[in-house]
Amino acid sequence: MMPNQNLTRKTLIETTAKLLSNQGYNATGLNQITQLSGAPKGSLYYHFPEGKEQLACEAIQYTQNMARMKLQDVFQSVSDPIEAVQSMFALLTEQFEHGEALGVPIGIIAHETAKCNETIRQACSSAYECWGSEFQKKFASAGYSSEEARELSVMINAIIEGSVIMSLTQKSSDPLRIASEMVPRLFRK
Repeated sequence: MMPNQNLTRKTLIETTAKLLSNQGYNATGLNQITQLSGAPKGSLYYHFPEGKEQLACEAIQYTQNMARMKLQDVFQSVSDPIEAVQSMFALLTEQFEHGEALGVPIGIIAHETAKCNETIRQACSSAYECWGSEFQKKFASAGYSSEEARELSVMINAIIEGSVIMSLTQKSSDPLRIASEMVPRLFRK
């Protein structure tokens, strides 16, 4: 693949991620993606011969990878797992308050498509598993048993996803801030 083709592909994925974040899967159309990305429709089908479904899965994977890198950065810079989780919430809160995209809200896409599109459901599930694995490693490295680490990772993933969706719905960062403040209480032994 030539450099311009890589750039076009990346632009299509990023544009799709933004549109999915702003309006969901069903409201996002291929014409809108090509128009906003500036890519010719032919290049969309060249890079994504399976169309919108393939492009959405790539956008979900893009979000998965971006979030995983942020998690890894935070987890490397903050040793305490509780403080690390709070740092993730602080980062999400800051992004929300500055109008930055929080990536594709996986929960919204999963809710919209899980019963009718197995491929996208699997892409969403993969994102949760990826992030859960990062949380699980962090909790295990802090001395939690593998079962505790797994359970905590599910809980934290759910709290993050829920507070992102609530913040988007309420147009307020309060759910993210409150969730961050409550995290230490959840870890009391």
